[in-house]
Amino acid sequence: MVESQRKVTKPELYERLIDRLALALDTAKTAGSLRNERPAELELRGLSHAELEVIKAYLDRSERETQLSVLECLRHEVTPHSAKVIWLKDKVPARDAVKVRSQQFK
Repeated sequence: MVESQRKVTKPELYERLIDRLALALDTAKTAGSLRNERPAELELRGLSHAELEVIKAYLDRSERETQLSVLECLRHEVTPHSAKVIWLKDKVPARDAVKVRSQQFK
């Protein structure tokens, strides 16, 4: 397939790529309903260089974000949580608290 030499704007590129992906998904859905099987991959033929670059950039960004979120989760799991434990039996009550309690029960 011969690629057009005309410069394509980003909105046109994205629109064309979305249309092609929608067509590929529809084809896979139809094949799945006719043969009762779901394909593991989508086949896109005749992508322009610009469309291929958009897909690669998206996949690279998605992979980096996934790695960062995994590292963030691991960092939270490794960090020990420290809590300050206060035993109520060891805590000395304030003088005002004793007076209030004694007045309530009189």
